[in-house]
Amino acid sequence: MSYADLRELQTALTLAADLASGLQTAPSRQDADRLVDALRRALTAADSLGSDSGPVPGPTGCAAHPHGAVDPLYGDPEDPLPPGYGKCLLCNDRRRRADAQPHRPLRRSA
Repeated sequence: MSYADLRELQTALTLAADLASGLQTAPSRQDADRLVDALRRALTAADSLGSDSGPVPGPTGCAAHPHGAVDPLYGDPEDPLPPGYGKCLLCNDRRRRADAQPHRPLRRSA
């Protein structure tokens, strides 16, 4: 079990607990869907604990960084990742930097 696996599980469970404690007597469908998504993430993380037997082991599902950090925006319904982005924070950061506009050079006054 890696530290990243454990952190992913803890994060998903904390999110699920926060969502559940914030529910009203009659939660909306959107609130229920958020809770279900958080619980699925927790279940997936728990299922991956101790099992590195697959084509791409680890919590990120990334061949280059299988035990790297999971992007905190992964699975966030309010701020979703762009299409093509995965769970790996390192790869997503590289994509973000590549997509960023280059800075224009500052003009120096003579």
